[in-house]
Formats: sequence, C-alpha cells, structure tokens
Amino acid sequence: MNILFFTVSAGAGHNKVAKTVSDYIETYYPQNNVQIIDTFNYIHPHLHKMIIETYVKSIKYIPALYRFIYKRSEFTDSSISDVSEFFNQILLSRKLSKLLSDFTPDVIVCTHPFPAEALSVMKRKGKINIPIVSILTDYTIHPSWINKEVDYYIFPNENFSYEFHYWNIPNEKARFLGIPVNENFNIHHDRDLLCESLHIKNTFTVLMMGGGLGLGMSETIHDLLSYPLDLQILVVTGKNQELYDHVQNLHIPHIKVFGFIDNIHELMSVSDVIITKPGGITVTECLIKELPIVITSKLPGQEERNTEFILNNGIGMIATNSNTLISCLSLLKEDKNKYNIYKENMKKIKKSHAAKDISNFLLTLNKNSHIY
Repeated sequence: MNILFFTVSAGAGHNKVAKTVSDYIETYYPQNNVQIIDTFNYIHPHLHKMIIETYVKSIKYIPALYRFIYKRSEFTDSSISDVSEFFNQILLSRKLSKLLSDFTPDVIVCTHPFPAEALSVMKRKGKINIPIVSILTDYTIHPSWINKEVDYYIFPNENFSYEFHYWNIPNEKARFLGIPVNENFNIHHDRDLLCESLHIKNTFTVLMMGGGLGLGMSETIHDLLSYPLDLQILVVTGKNQELYDHVQNLHIPHIKVFGFIDNIHELMSVSDVIITKPGGITVTECLIKELPIVITSKLPGQEERNTEFILNNGIGMIATNSNTLISCLSLLKEDKNKYNIYKENMKKIKKSHAAKDISNFLLTLNKNSHIY
C-alpha cells in the first residue's frame, strides 16, 4: 500500500504529526510505502521560503495582524477564500500531478489545510479519485480544514463531535483518534532512577518550555526567581542559545537548563507541572504524561484556541502576570486534591496510542483509487 503525506513547514507540529505516523507505519508495517511531501517546498522552493518567512515574521513582529486574519478566517469571508484559491491554483501544477501519478498513492494524508484544499480541488475536477484523510494538529476546528471532498477527519478527541456538527461534517467522516506523538511518551519511568540519571533531585519540579525557539521564557524565569518558592526548575531553551547561556550563567542550584534535546518525555516524567506555550503537540504530550499545564504566553490563532481547550477541560491554568503565576504554582503544589483533579481530567481525555490507531485506520483504506 502506498501512503502519501502532505505537510507544510508552518510551525513544527504539522511536520511532526506526518513523521510520527509515517515512522510508525515504516516500523510496524514495513511492507507499505510511505512518502512525506513538504508541499510548498516541493512545488516551488522560493514560494516555500516566502510563505514561511512571512508566517514567522507576522507571528513575531505583528501578532495582532495575524490574530485578526486568523479570527476573520474563522467565518465565511470572500477575501480569505480568494487567497486560498490563489494558493490552490499554484498547487494544481503539473509537478503535483506528476508526483501523484508516479507514486500512485492508495491514501493521501494531509496534516495541514492548504494541501487538503488543493487536493480537494483536484478531486472536485475529477483529476484524482483517492481517499483523502486530514489529521488536525490543534485542539480546534478551523474552517480552512473543511472540504467536502475530504473522506475522513482525524479529530483530537470526542469533545469535537459538537464542533464538527456545527460545520456540517457527516458523522461517518469523523474519527476521534487523537493527535499522534512519539511512542516514547507512553514509557513509564521509575522517577527515582530517572532523576538520578538526569542529576536532579526528586522533589516538586516545574518544567519550562517555549517551543523550539524558547519563546516568552526570560520574563517568566525572572518572575519565578523573584519569589522564594521551594521548587526545582527545569528550563528547556530549544535553539535559543542566548537564553541558554543566560540561564546557565545564573548559577542557581535549583535551576537546570537544557538546550535542544530529544528526551522531553523524560523531563516530563520527572516533572509535576509544566509552564509552556500551548502548541498542539506540546499539549498532547502533556496529556499523555498527565502533566498539568500553566500557560504564560501563547501565539495568536491556534494557540489561543488550544488555551480555550485547556481551560474548558480543566487540564491547566493561565497566568497573565507574575502574581497569578506564583498563585497557580503554589496552588498546584499545596492543594493535592486540586492537583489530582487536573491529572484525572487529563487521563479521561488523552489518546495515548494515536499513532498506532491512526496507522491502523489508514491501512484499512486500500480502496480502488485512480489518477486521471
């Protein structure tokens, strides 16, 4: 069976989801062929570079504009549709058609709405007849994901049954299988042994993350150091070397700093609370590890909707200033009943085996498909 994944490098989450499912299939079902396409980069590298740079700069320098565009696009709006159609026309190139013809996929999986829209146009025009599956990568349903030509939608959990009814998605198209993350997050560790190997104490521990770039962390670290809290703090700075050096040079015994690492699952296993921005993958990893979340910063758009999901489902808190941050941490540390309620809520809604369940579902879709 040939399975073709389409993703977009707008944030790391879309790529991670595609790679997680692809890796699972290659590991456990090696008789199948998988290929991942970074859509814009494949169609035109210069277009890809322009789109990614525009996305990153708008998030970093003019977040209010990005927030406005995102919220406006949550409703039917002709200008947004025109932009989408423009990208679709670019994507509907001979190069994309040749890729489909050469690889002859039995199933197409999209982890970003742009390729899903483009392929829907091809399907609508009768150029392909292949099952299309969209895997949502955040805890919200944005209308850009919705296309009647998409055969199945993979939603984060059953809570989204109410939202997909709002968007008139037929019940038979919905699968509540979760957002896939690395299987390492399902490993149960002996906390004492793991703390010893990480050279940290086994005490109440706060993990701090800010995505791959370590965004929004400097002020939070300062806030924590301004209060005499009895906490061990693990700081993951990602690719932010300046922040790493700054924290390292503080020489504070109860703070341990990490750079860009591949053992986040271990740090989560030895932590009691996480301070983070709410990216879809990070939220999912926290759910699986049952690690209560405190949000101190969030990007506009998807992360604002992820924040709503966290608060509405009782799996975390939001701290908008230093006082509320200290209050949140103190409450979670001292009120065991409150803390356990958060963990129990996480246990109820987490989807620990999303990669396995999604892979098994995809492998059932080996239908007779054609490219015209």
